Amino acid sequence: MITAITGEAAFSDGLQVAPHCTLSALLKTHPGHATSVRELPVEGWKQLVLGIHASDQGYFEVEVAMGPELRVEGLFLSHHHPFYEAGTPGDSERRAFHEGVIATDLRGQQEFSWGHVFCRVDKKSNRDWLVLIYSPFSNIPMHKREVYRILMEHEKTP
Repeated sequence: MITAITGEAAFSDGLQVAPHCTLSALLKTHPGHATSVRELPVEGWKQLVLGIHASDQGYFEVEVAMGPELRVEGLFLSHHHPFYEAGTPGDSERRAFHEGVIATDLRGQQEFSWGHVFCRVDKKSNRDWLVLIYSPFSNIPMHKREVYRILMEHEKTP
């Protein structure tokens, strides 16, 4: 599901979420599904709720955070299965599953050149989320900051 080399998450139904991918590229891999959008408390930032998607690790609720450039800056995954009990303190059963995904897909590593991975409990809903936050300068192709850096770079001396 999560590729350790790139930080991309792929799902069985074709949804692919890559670091800093554009909204149009994301929606090309997400046909036929309703997407809701929520404004975030930071000006210009939005959260897209992409629904439940199947993967090799099971079903996950998938959400992404997008900045003003409408590129994916964060990916939020929450394992979906009816055996989780709502009152479990800290949603510990789901947390254990998310930690297992980190152990298997990412070999336990949580810091990468493309970003960071961690688990976080939403206290209001008592729901654990597997969170991927993508680094702003992670050498992702077509990222505006990287293009500007290359254009402004001085020629190297011999």
